[in-house]
Amino acid sequence: MVHANTLARLVNVLAIDTSSAACILGLQLGEDIFTDIRVSERSHSRDILPAISKLLEENSLPFDQLDYIIFGEGPGSFTGLRIAVGVVQGLAYGLGIPVVPVSSLACLAQASYQQCGNKCNVVALHARKEEVYLGVYEIEDHIAKPKMSERVLDVNDKAFDLIGDWIGVGDGWILREKLEKSLNIEMRGIEHNIHLQPKALLSLGIASFKSGRFTDALSARPKYLREHIVSQDVRK
Repeated sequence: MVHANTLARLVNVLAIDTSSAACILGLQLGEDIFTDIRVSERSHSRDILPAISKLLEENSLPFDQLDYIIFGEGPGSFTGLRIAVGVVQGLAYGLGIPVVPVSSLACLAQASYQQCGNKCNVVALHARKEEVYLGVYEIEDHIAKPKMSERVLDVNDKAFDLIGDWIGVGDGWILREKLEKSLNIEMRGIEHNIHLQPKALLSLGIASFKSGRFTDALSARPKYLREHIVSQDVRK
């Protein structure tokens, strides 16, 4: 049960993402934000819990003072997603606090906005062969909002007409020529150096929590996108 005062007051929030090669951690204590990003030299399964403990200890926060946990639900590495969900379920269930899932695609769009000011982002992450995980987002009230459902896209297929002035984000844009043809658009530019960021994860998760989009610990699940293509124009 989430008490009304938790929604209203400044809270202590942990954010976790292991959907990529990097272990992304964020901690918000009231208005202060602390972060830790590390590319795992061993594996996320070995690094994640010690890294969380260290982050909290360095900022003098006991685990039982956390109000909720945000986690990157994917899409991304199958193993990484399972690790994050397992850790989140274990911690949140033991503490009796809710969890907030955040799309890893949306997190990249949010990072693009926070780092570069890009308000219209098409995120594409490499899935397999010539398929990408695709998400289309616009910034509203400083938060990345999806303009359509996320999907798996074969870049050789006609998807939909993307109308407007858009920036491409993510490693899937290595297939730029085919993606632009699939979306029937010439992108304004491609941001090659945008990566998952703790501040973006925190921003999206806190906004979701305040909107009531959270769940109990044992309901936390990874997001595994299934291919579905819906013909749809995206208009600014």
